[in-house]
Amino acid sequence: MEQADLPRCGEPATALDAAPGPLVVTASFPPVVVRRGDGTFTGTVTITAATGPVTGVMSPYADVYVAHSGTVVATPLVKDLLGVPVRLSPGAGHDLAARGSIRACADPGAGPAARPMLPPGRYDVFTVVAVTDEAGHTIVASGGPWPIVVA
Repeated sequence: MEQADLPRCGEPATALDAAPGPLVVTASFPPVVVRRGDGTFTGTVTITAATGPVTGVMSPYADVYVAHSGTVVATPLVKDLLGVPVRLSPGAGHDLAARGSIRACADPGAGPAARPMLPPGRYDVFTVVAVTDEAGHTIVASGGPWPIVVA
């Protein structure tokens, strides 16, 4: 999956379904997120080298998307981070933090605090991790869906 293929707000979430590749993505998120505070939730994402060694640089945080009925309704939070090195031997995993938002992305021009929180209900969470290898190629891996309830 190329980064340009990642869906935008309101687009189908099908591009985020896990696909075979050099990295496998698994995650753990809370089953319920309560609508209060800054409208964010956290979890843990694990990437595992599936087909061979993976060496490169990646963000220390995974991107988190939220979908409802197959449509992206919340996009990844903005991050201003330096890349961290990653070196995985076949079968080895690496854990990283993931912070998602339950604020609707319908008005991308509005600042995050101005966006309304998603209505209560069942949603799906997807994660995306990108690793730039030593040759400058980007490996993009996604995982999900994982169910989450907004209460």
